[in-house]
Amino acid sequence: MLWLVINGESHQIIGCNTHERNGKHQLWVERVNGKTMLVSESKDKDEIDLVKDAIDYAIENKDNILRLS
Repeated sequence: MLWLVINGESHQIIGCNTHERNGKHQLWVERVNGKTMLVSESKDKDEIDLVKDAIDYAIENKDNILRLS
């Protein structure tokens, strides 16, 4: 599990996935309560993949907190 801090709000997550919808790439996270949350959306796939890779890296390395700005 990982605490994801976005704009001063903290969310405990267990994983993330990407999705494409209407020409936009989206990054969704799964929270510990089983609900999902949209974290980021962009027409630039590389931008979404960069954030996903950072979250995956933090989870794999058992980091406790990841701050996104």
